[in-house]
Amino acid sequence: MVVFSSALMVSALVRSAGCILTCPRMLSVPGSRQLARRARHVVCVSDNGWPAQRVREKFIKYFEEKHQHTMVPSSPVVPLDDPTLLFANAGMNQFKPLFVGQAQPGTSLDGLKRATNSQKCIRAGGKHNDLEDVGMDTYHHTFFEMLGSWSFGDYFKEEAIDWAWDLFTNVYGLPAERFYATYFEGDEQLGLAADEEARQLWLRYLPPERILPGNAKDNFWEMGDTGPCGPCSEIHFDRIGGRDASGLVNMDDPDVLEVWNLVFMQFNRENSGSLRPLPAKSVDTGMGFERLVSILQDKRSNYDTDVFTPIFAEIHHLTGGEPYGGRLGFEDVGRRDTAFRVVADHIRTLTCAIADGAVPSNEGRGYVLRRILRRGVRYGRQMLGAKEGFFAALVPSVVSSLGEIFPELVAQQERVQKIIANEEAAFSSMLSRGIKEFNVRAEAIKATGGTGFDGSSAFFLYDSMGFPLDLTELMAREAGLEVDALGFEEAMAAQKARSAAAAKAAKGGDLGLSLGPEQTAGLADRGVAFTDDKLKFVPGAKLRSTLRAIYGPDGFMDETDVTVGSVVGLVLDRTTFFSEAGGQVADIGMLVGEEGAEFDVTSVESFGGYVLHQGVVTSGVLRTGEQLECRVDYPRRAQISVSHTLTHVMNLALHQVLGEGVSQKGSLVDQTKARFDFSHDKAMSIDELQRVEELVQASSQSALPVHIETVPLDKALQINNLRAVFGERYPDPVRVVSIGPTIPELLEQPDNPEWEHFSIELCGGTHIAATDVMLDFALVEETSVAKGVRRVVGITGDAATNALQTGAALSERLAQISSGAPPADALELETSRKALARLKLDIDAAVISAHLKARVREQLGARDKELVKISKQLLQKQTDAAAAAATEVACEAAAAGKRFVVLEIDARGGLDAKTLPPLVQSVVKSTGISVLALLADTKVSKVACCVAVPDDDMAILPANTWLQAVLKEVDGRGGGKPSAAQGSGSAIKGLPFALERARTFASEAFDVPVKEVFRESVASLTDDMAGDDMAGDDMAGEQLGLAEPNTIVVDLPRTSNSD
Repeated sequence: MVVFSSALMVSALVRSAGCILTCPRMLSVPGSRQLARRARHVVCVSDNGWPAQRVREKFIKYFEEKHQHTMVPSSPVVPLDDPTLLFANAGMNQFKPLFVGQAQPGTSLDGLKRATNSQKCIRAGGKHNDLEDVGMDTYHHTFFEMLGSWSFGDYFKEEAIDWAWDLFTNVYGLPAERFYATYFEGDEQLGLAADEEARQLWLRYLPPERILPGNAKDNFWEMGDTGPCGPCSEIHFDRIGGRDASGLVNMDDPDVLEVWNLVFMQFNRENSGSLRPLPAKSVDTGMGFERLVSILQDKRSNYDTDVFTPIFAEIHHLTGGEPYGGRLGFEDVGRRDTAFRVVADHIRTLTCAIADGAVPSNEGRGYVLRRILRRGVRYGRQMLGAKEGFFAALVPSVVSSLGEIFPELVAQQERVQKIIANEEAAFSSMLSRGIKEFNVRAEAIKATGGTGFDGSSAFFLYDSMGFPLDLTELMAREAGLEVDALGFEEAMAAQKARSAAAAKAAKGGDLGLSLGPEQTAGLADRGVAFTDDKLKFVPGAKLRSTLRAIYGPDGFMDETDVTVGSVVGLVLDRTTFFSEAGGQVADIGMLVGEEGAEFDVTSVESFGGYVLHQGVVTSGVLRTGEQLECRVDYPRRAQISVSHTLTHVMNLALHQVLGEGVSQKGSLVDQTKARFDFSHDKAMSIDELQRVEELVQASSQSALPVHIETVPLDKALQINNLRAVFGERYPDPVRVVSIGPTIPELLEQPDNPEWEHFSIELCGGTHIAATDVMLDFALVEETSVAKGVRRVVGITGDAATNALQTGAALSERLAQISSGAPPADALELETSRKALARLKLDIDAAVISAHLKARVREQLGARDKELVKISKQLLQKQTDAAAAAATEVACEAAAAGKRFVVLEIDARGGLDAKTLPPLVQSVVKSTGISVLALLADTKVSKVACCVAVPDDDMAILPANTWLQAVLKEVDGRGGGKPSAAQGSGSAIKGLPFALERARTFASEAFDVPVKEVFRESVASLTDDMAGDDMAGDDMAGEQLGLAEPNTIVVDLPRTSNSD
């Protein structure tokens, strides 16, 4: 088989070609010559008759055709319905409800006895985490396929072992003498004996020396901290053969590797840590697809098989340099081959995870994905010299490799590339910042004479900037420093502890009531049938039901234990209450007994077909077997139903406005709002928000009927424009909710293009009869939830009417503020600004249409810019007037032979410290005399001082010296040059003394006795700026400490011999 760098044509050429560059027949294929030239390097791979696709097909067909297993497609690698998992890390994840006895009646799992598939898996977080091992050896991966076969209460150990041996030796033709098997040796702490049954079964195929005992770590399989578990039997294969390799089993030897794990599910790990027997014994087998391929293709490394070589070829094409050489450890100089393995593995992980709905972010699985992406990008950039964008460019090669078995990758390719490209660009910038941050910290350490790079700093680079410890250590060595690895591990442990605590808090600890596998099995054993909840869809339905079980925090209870105030859960034979599901909140209400018992229902959940009504006993005594009347809070239900129908209408409107890239990512439907999360890579524009709102309003006004019927799942899925949540497990038959066309119309013409104009969804929630029940509608919020996921919130009825009216009123206020003549003075300007600020606060607090809020905010911003412009114009006018007034007085002084002038500027006119430098420079330029200006700004509690001195006077009266003398009177600081200086002080009360000091210092500098003081009145400058006449000289008062504001002090006439 041939693998080489190419476009999407490669897969077709590869399937039919020998080695392309040496096969003349293939050069006749159109475009193959160009592809061959582009490849430059061709990796020739022999698949030994077992190409990866054939290996996968043989496994599935063996169980599907020979042993009557049902082929169940891989579930999303993002477990949307299992909060205990970051990612699907084993094939059994989607079958967990079957193992714990909680498969919902009517779903595809209901009644399933045998299954097989190839499951997408990621192990890069939580208990099963292979991230740091990837690239360092030939067999660890973060993403891998798990070939699996399952029995749910059907066959057990004997069949599982027999069929595994048959498949390996007879179907795949592998030599029997190279196999080893392990079994559980028992564990006293767990109270479990050795699995002697499995050992005896293996003795039929293997000699005793190749059947090895294993401890709980290796041979007791657990999916996570809680959930199904049991003893297992691992099957190991020796690549070399002809030797006793028993001592190498489970020793991480690359030539003796575990291939298949047969897990015998017998227990469930509870939150308390205890083990509870499962309702029925089951089998869960999982085989690493990549390892099996490497064995069948006779390759020592998974990375040498045709699973990876197409991706390697594309990496080589994008980065150039040497092709992949398969080197490890010290032989891999520059870690180039390590980088190939890291990049190829990580792009597979990212492509599959994002296609299944996950997005890189700063928490949970999103944080794990972001770390994987940054690790892959860093290896590519640092080790392979790749350019920005190379990582996203690898997505098509992954889709080409995996798209046939996982078709969702093909549909999501464009979206995946876009998200990865955005993340890659953001990290490229962060990588540069991280290197800068490292250099800053390293320089600081060396400056103090240190030689160690502390662990907390190393962890900061790791946690905040994606720097793995090995990169920090490498850079530290280059800088002559040694990283505190122990401190790093301590910081890492602390972070993991915080994450674990947060995860536990998110789950709510053990406070809620829930029915686990033991409880549901116990109910079944007692003959308690599943709860019949068909009437939950009938508005106003009344029902008397029979109390079948009472469940409390410590288990099932007798009626004598249930007193007023007891918090318990009730299982009824029938109910009208809606259980929390599909984003719709549960009903609340009352259960009332015939003898006065009352139970306040606060939460309703379904567990494997049993509906648990949780709440508190408010009156009387509850007894199993008695009749209870279901009293649902139907007015609240009616409001919830409006919200649920609204989410369907919003979903359609979003698709119509934003396009087919929109897919539902979650929802919350309650009595006050409809919250809808969807995939979209940027914020909606104002016009898009308005268009969605208008479409929903039009739907409401159209009074479209809402039709609901239960139909076979396969027929429902054929309906054009049908919306379903990706990864959701739907029952068969399934409820179809159509807003507009009737269900028979849809089924008669499933391909009708007209259906694209209507909302058609699979849904198990409650709805209204027609869209006009929604009345008014307002789309009041649009925000980001995570990278590539947006959230909108809609409201209806009176709340929407109020929102629309409030929005109109606020728009009118803005129009009034914006209309009329612009502010003519500082007082009018301040009034306009205050009105604008109040409106902004009201807009922020108001519940109004999102598009209107955004548009009004834009208009507010534009109006604020107008006011800023007007403010600058008024300030410039005041500055010009002040400069003109000061220049006029200074000119008079200069004409009279004066040497300097001291100005006190009034800040109440809007002038501030920024206006002083141009003012004094203007005066100096116009008059040629020295100028010192003082301004007391009470808003900032400072006195500003600015000085300018002409060239002829700098030697006599340096500006910076004059400034320092004056600022001492106001506790100030400043500086400058002999020609110009400025500063400020905080002691406003010292202003009169500063004025006097300015005059006397200048007079002394010129060494001339003071004979005359000219002082302008307080109104001299402000009146002039307002257009009034300047006030005359006021000679009253010789003490400058009593001078009014805006005083202008001028020195005596120059003498003939002065400078």
